[in-house]
Amino acid sequence: MAKIKSYGVTVTAATNLIGGLTDVSPGGTEVSFVDLTTHDSTGGWKEFVGVLKDGGTLELTGAYNGADVGQDYIRANPGVSAACVVTFSDATTCSFTGIVGGFSTSAPLDDKVEFTASIKITGAVTYA
Repeated sequence: MAKIKSYGVTVTAATNLIGGLTDVSPGGTEVSFVDLTTHDSTGGWKEFVGVLKDGGTLELTGAYNGADVGQDYIRANPGVSAACVVTFSDATTCSFTGIVGGFSTSAPLDDKVEFTASIKITGAVTYA
């Protein structure tokens, strides 16, 4: 797999392009484990089995723009399920269904107004 630059990454939620992004973190898969250790486990070693997978949370940071259609969508639709696509600079994608989470802004004295947002991944994540 070729190494790619991060500049140029785009994110859509329910086909709405989210503009002004400065940081995109598409989450990461985690697995929950069940302890299957018994008194007769070999050599006194704990035994586990992987059970459920969790795709994590898409975290977004960007320059706030009240007129941006994508920012407006995620700000106005908390709790709504949306088809999401992260497109990397080499045109590969990360697609999933997500539940729109929080949206907040910050306005430091000597900087731009920023927003942060989260979208909880539900179900499988597809890389293509």
